[in-house]
Amino acid sequence: MRPGVETLRGLHVFAALNAEQLHVLNELGDLARLGPDHDILMEGRTPSDLIFLMSGAAVATQANGDHGDVLIDVIQSPSAIACPEAILGLPSRFGVRTISSVTLVIVPTAPLRTLIEQDTEVARRFLSHALLDLHRLQIEICELKRHPATQRLARYLLGLADGEDSAPARFVLPLEKRYIAAKIGCTQENLSRAFAALRRLGVETQRGVVVIRDVAVLRSCAGLSVCPRR
Repeated sequence: MRPGVETLRGLHVFAALNAEQLHVLNELGDLARLGPDHDILMEGRTPSDLIFLMSGAAVATQANGDHGDVLIDVIQSPSAIACPEAILGLPSRFGVRTISSVTLVIVPTAPLRTLIEQDTEVARRFLSHALLDLHRLQIEICELKRHPATQRLARYLLGLADGEDSAPARFVLPLEKRYIAAKIGCTQENLSRAFAALRRLGVETQRGVVVIRDVAVLRSCAGLSVCPRR
């Protein structure tokens, strides 16, 4: 199934393409829908396609010897999966597996490389995409270095509260707790301890529903003056 010209135009890196270029990519591309627990990318493989996650979520994993896979990060839509590896022709250092139903746009890398070499605006947009990813990565590294797991969890929950100042704030966790651990960069054991610590500050969880009794207190714990947005 073709992704459609309008779908491709809606992706930032393709927004500057003319109708003819979009038509060519659309004829080469594919639209795929997968359920949970499907492999999108295998660790160590060089991607032959650039894959865009249009809806749903996936998890990045790395092999851990005889102990199975370790969850590295959660990838949520809209995202390009392993973009540097696909464009540069490098083996992926991680695998990617779906954790929900997803919609993917799949574009072969060979014509993309030609477009990038020939069209300066397309090259600029891919550079912008790469720099934004680098900026987000730097923010994550700073979070990991400066804040313990309890504070990182508090910041994550405040982001899900969507800036609510009212007490209590109530919402449903969008991910299983094991995926939240991967998202904020800690083990499941550390995540459990972090939730236990936040319980003393009025954060209650039951069957995926979170209630923050006092948003201001949690903001103070997180070292924030305002709620972050997720």
